[in-house]
Amino acid sequence: MTSLLYREDGTISRQRDAELDRLRSACESARQRQQAAWQAYVSIKQTNGPRIDSLNAQQERAYQNMKSAFESASLAHDMHDGASARMYADQGHAYKAESQTCVAERRQLVAEIRAARERFDAVKPAFQAAKSEFACARQAFQSAKAEHERAQAEFKRAKAEFESCAKAFKARLDELKSAGRKRREDKRSIAAKAGVPLQYQDNVWISTDSDGNTNIYFGGVGKPDGPGHGHYVMDRNGAVTYRRDPFDPHGAQNFEPGGTLYDRRARRDTLPLGVRNRDNDTNDRSGVFYDRNHQVDLHVTQYYGDNYRVSWDTDGNSDRSYHWTDQNLPSSHPRSHVPPEDAR
Repeated sequence: MTSLLYREDGTISRQRDAELDRLRSACESARQRQQAAWQAYVSIKQTNGPRIDSLNAQQERAYQNMKSAFESASLAHDMHDGASARMYADQGHAYKAESQTCVAERRQLVAEIRAARERFDAVKPAFQAAKSEFACARQAFQSAKAEHERAQAEFKRAKAEFESCAKAFKARLDELKSAGRKRREDKRSIAAKAGVPLQYQDNVWISTDSDGNTNIYFGGVGKPDGPGHGHYVMDRNGAVTYRRDPFDPHGAQNFEPGGTLYDRRARRDTLPLGVRNRDNDTNDRSGVFYDRNHQVDLHVTQYYGDNYRVSWDTDGNSDRSYHWTDQNLPSSHPRSHVPPEDAR
């Protein structure tokens, strides 16, 4: 007997089931013994049956002849015919002997049939028991097979669901990787355009402020904008307006040539309340904008709500004398010109 087993890949393998094999073999042996006993019974019955019928007929004739002979002998005896009486009596005894011979042979033949039937009846329970035991085992096997098939169907369903989820996960992962690569490529392209040194271009942090200026941080300790980071600023037209390499000092020297009249990025977290300009040559404070045509040299001061202010001089090509003042402290205080913590 073979049983069906299912592999995880969904294919079916066949495995011998020793107990089913043993039971089937026992059932088959019992069946063969029963069949042999039955065939022997049928054969004896078919052989002895006609002879029994013939003996029945012969015995009946002998009996009738015996009865007739003894009646004739009795009649002859009553008529005092001794010779005829003896003759008929001898005939009656001969018919009686013939009848008894038929009965004896018939009994022997019937006994043979009964013995064959008994032998068949003796093996029949063994066959029925083996058949019943095999049927029970087969039923258990069929139940186990059905459970296998149910579990296999559930496995296939779960496998299909897993493969679908894995496929969706991989597609999303590939999408995220692709988006990540594009972001890295875009950041690298921006860093390269701004002139960030090559060794930093693959690890930069970029932000864009409300004025459209792009801030590029790189080279910091632990992360691009960590301690000691470099900082480049590129305006919306692609011109670099501020350039400070890692661990270089902060200050106006990092601005690219060009005058600055207002710097909303001077502090990282705080916007200025306003700005004041003064002509350094005339001390005229009425002008607000630098006059490039007349090359007016201006002193610019931005002031904040926490009483910090930042000042610098500009001639239209560059800025200089960039310095902070903490108006909360006396001018003579040693920390009166220390920049605020969020100063860029």
